[in-house]
Amino acid sequence: MLRRYVRADGRVDYAGLHANLAALNRFVNELAAVSPDSNPELFPTREAKLAYWINAYNALVLHAFATDYPAKRDRLAGKLGQFSFFYRRKFKVGGVERSLDDIESRSIRSVGDPRIHFSIVCASESCPWLSPEAYTPENLERKLEAETGRFLAQDRNVKLSSDGAKVELSMIFSWFAKDFGGESGVRRFLGKYRPADASALAKARFAYFKYDWRLNDAAR
Repeated sequence: MLRRYVRADGRVDYAGLHANLAALNRFVNELAAVSPDSNPELFPTREAKLAYWINAYNALVLHAFATDYPAKRDRLAGKLGQFSFFYRRKFKVGGVERSLDDIESRSIRSVGDPRIHFSIVCASESCPWLSPEAYTPENLERKLEAETGRFLAQDRNVKLSSDGAKVELSMIFSWFAKDFGGESGVRRFLGKYRPADASALAKARFAYFKYDWRLNDAAR
């Protein structure tokens, strides 16, 4: 499903997915029945658990937008819509009703790996690009590295001024600064993935891009 409907630029063919929801419906029904919390014996490793939760988050977001497409394609345009979708709306996972924020905070961010922020996708233009490859225990480390590297290489997410005095960053680094170890941790993280800019990034003044909440729709 991901290979078929996710484009090379991370955007999604929601119209096509809306017309062919059967496979995604089946997967979401499986998520509703089984999770690492409800059936821990099926997910014996950290990698198995985290791969499940990343896939689950992305699938639930995709399913919600594809099911309601195109009527609610702009549901994240305002603060109220964002709050309703991420905090109030409930999704059944492993027999338990949970919000997307709850899944993100308690099951994904809790692992303590900030690279997860570049693998979970909230269906918006400023989000990381959605990968056309699902996560597995075997490919988890490779994909976390690859998606992090891709995100940080894009000028829309990290842009250093010509004089090196200012760096514009995705709002992800502001919202989740604690996950990176605060401002100093963000600087070290950026320097690791952009070593050529590490010296400038260590002292550049931070600014943040405005987050674009428009749907990451291939039809845009």
